[in-house]
Amino acid sequence: MVVVAILWAICFPFISVGLPDAPPLLFAALRAFLAGAFLIAIGMKFGRKFDCSFRRLVMLALIGFSYTGMGLGGMFLGAGNVGPGVATVLANAQPLFAAILSVFVLKEVITARLYLGLFIGFVGVVVLALPGFDFGTDRFVGALYVLLGAVGTAIGNVLLKLQAGEGDVYLPMGIQLILGAAFLLFASLLAGEGFEVDWTWSFAGVVFVLAVPATALMVVLWYELLARAPLNKLNPFTFLTPVFGLLIGALFFDETFSAVEITGIAITVVGLIVIIIVPNQEKRVA
Repeated sequence: MVVVAILWAICFPFISVGLPDAPPLLFAALRAFLAGAFLIAIGMKFGRKFDCSFRRLVMLALIGFSYTGMGLGGMFLGAGNVGPGVATVLANAQPLFAAILSVFVLKEVITARLYLGLFIGFVGVVVLALPGFDFGTDRFVGALYVLLGAVGTAIGNVLLKLQAGEGDVYLPMGIQLILGAAFLLFASLLAGEGFEVDWTWSFAGVVFVLAVPATALMVVLWYELLARAPLNKLNPFTFLTPVFGLLIGALFFDETFSAVEITGIAITVVGLIVIIIVPNQEKRVA
């Protein structure tokens, strides 16, 4: 889960680098398509089998629309208008949405301590984001996009949990990414973005990093983890994403930590500790 959080964290700087060279939805579609093609190629290489039943294809289409289409679409559309603080807060509201959905869909056990850990972790992310809050008109619209993406990711995670452990991982995850790319491309056409992409070496490198390690590898790890543990025990680790984002900024972009950011990191870690030490037998809340 720490590796998954790191892979999510590297997305934000790379998206910022690549946005000037391509329209946001088309950029997101390129990322999803390359990642999906990569996973399908691996699955075919190793002769993996895939359940082509109508039910499975419909489920993958729903996952592709929510997890990939809405999730990546909201992220890329919001990245151009929302400061990193607001984007971080809204994107990391995803575990809270997923926790609510999991109660009704997955029938997962939600304990008081898990709720407390989720709340503390989210407070830590809010504190981390405080220096970046700035609500203008463009930022408000961008915030709505990021929030929509967080909702889509939460829905997709619940659907992924329903599928986790059912056979191969490479082909189904590759197919849902391709379907998500198709949704994003259709949305790009509806938005009239056009196909003007500045294929510089820098942009090609950005697309590769976002598609292969930050998407293909990440979703494989995430899918395998979902097959082994409850969603609400895994999802809070995504609160580490902004923490790693700050570390990446300090190591590679010469950013420094403020007292507020250090406080936010500490609160986030406390929330994760509360969740990690949840005992096996505890009073059930939902």
